[in-house]
Amino acid sequence: MRDLSRLADQLLRISSNCEFAFAEAINAILARDAVRGRRVVEGDREIDRMEVQLEEEALKILALHAPVAGDLRFVIATIKINNDLERIADIAANIGKRAIDLQALPPISAPENFQLMAQKAQTMLRIAIQSLLKRDVDQARELLAMDDEVDDLMLEILNNTEVRIKQEPQAVSSLLRWSNVARLVERIADYATNIAEDIIYMEEGDIVRHGC
Repeated sequence: MRDLSRLADQLLRISSNCEFAFAEAINAILARDAVRGRRVVEGDREIDRMEVQLEEEALKILALHAPVAGDLRFVIATIKINNDLERIADIAANIGKRAIDLQALPPISAPENFQLMAQKAQTMLRIAIQSLLKRDVDQARELLAMDDEVDDLMLEILNNTEVRIKQEPQAVSSLLRWSNVARLVERIADYATNIAEDIIYMEEGDIVRHGC
């Protein structure tokens, strides 16, 4: 069905835009680059537009063609993945805003292991998108195990930040923003996991969310 092919193309375009937005947001926060941060924030509007357009297309397919079996799972999974991607773009925009905030504050070092955590979350998002592109269930399943690593790094960063707040009271504003960013990055890893679970559902019909 040509409509399904067009839907898949739209989903992959949004995926690419979201991956780029997240990468740019991480670059902005690490460099305290307000200009790059603003570009990420401004780019979120285009992703929102694409998300709405894709959802309208998917609903039209459901209404006009009443797909069944694998085609129906594909449309349902596409709607769910589309929503997760839009949330990833929102989170990237929020990270961009924190970069703008940090640029206006006295500089401090990024939390230890933040860059490692961000790299792992970026890898998870990249694998999720590659799995979607190739409809690779095995790769999607491998991704599920990676989320715990990001969770552990986030907790380590939050604990270390609490210690730094006591040691560097003059840097509380900056440190609180870094804590917020660590939580945002962890949420992107969660959404990448959601996408992997939806790929498994799309291809095999298995619901693996919540350990089902």
